[in-house]
Amino acid sequence: MKERMVDLLIVGAGPAGMAAALYAGRSLLKPVVLERMSIGGLAGTADWIDNYPGFAEGVAAYDLMESMHRQAERFGAEFVLDEALTLTRTDAGFDVATAEQTVFHARAVIVASGAVPRALPLKEEAKYRGHGVSYCATCDAAFFLGKQVAVVGGGDAAVNETLVLAKGSSRVFLVHPLETLQATQVLVEQVSGQTNVELVAAATPTGLRGEGKLEALIVRQASGGDRTLAVEGVFVAMEYTPVSNLLQGLVEVDAQGYVVLPETTESGVPGLYVAGDVRRKVLKQIVTAVADGAVAAQRAAGFLRRAAGKPEGSAPA
Repeated sequence: MKERMVDLLIVGAGPAGMAAALYAGRSLLKPVVLERMSIGGLAGTADWIDNYPGFAEGVAAYDLMESMHRQAERFGAEFVLDEALTLTRTDAGFDVATAEQTVFHARAVIVASGAVPRALPLKEEAKYRGHGVSYCATCDAAFFLGKQVAVVGGGDAAVNETLVLAKGSSRVFLVHPLETLQATQVLVEQVSGQTNVELVAAATPTGLRGEGKLEALIVRQASGGDRTLAVEGVFVAMEYTPVSNLLQGLVEVDAQGYVVLPETTESGVPGLYVAGDVRRKVLKQIVTAVADGAVAAQRAAGFLRRAAGKPEGSAPA
């Protein structure tokens, strides 16, 4: 088991974590950022981002995330691909144990672990995951060129997935639970204008079928009866589940697992801050995650200065 001492450990390299790393680096904290998946987190799996300020024509998600990454590194942030497994409070701060057998001894921690897509609640989901069931259109759309697919969900994420798939799939069924889509109006207008997209409203998935590979999605319609959609791929973009397991027992979480904190990102535990989509928020967007990260880093820097007996505005010891 390796051990490392750090001033500030940031869990998660999505937009919140990278913004925190940037602001912490500019405060001369030399932050270490742990990411279990890939730089950019869930935001990095999107295709195109049209609503991040400063990009008049939009920007590729990968390019935006990589720019954030390089900017944070320029100010001294270190990124480590590893998964944080446990977070323990100690007299000196916090211990974070990782999957790669490292224990980080940190004086302060920012948890920006985000959220992950909720799994399709069907007994056959595990059988077809990776064999027709996907949670990332940007990652897997190329496997379904010229084929019929379905997207399950009714919010912005589902519509964005549909728009990605519509570029190459012969037909895309967008299965959503309510009579109307619960997405941003501009996205609704875009998807409604796609000639190869069919909106399947007020419908709930009830089964997956296929011999060896996925061949059909069965949905139950609110109007009555089941409908079988002949598809080779089902892309799930429903509600998200916050990755808050590290914080259990340390901070308050609601019934869905989101952390309930004020806009200051302060957890109530000295030196522990929570930023981004793991926190209960009115609006979950890249721009609000970035704001959270900046606030958390500023608060962490102030905490470390006070702990070191330094005046506000000076670098921590």
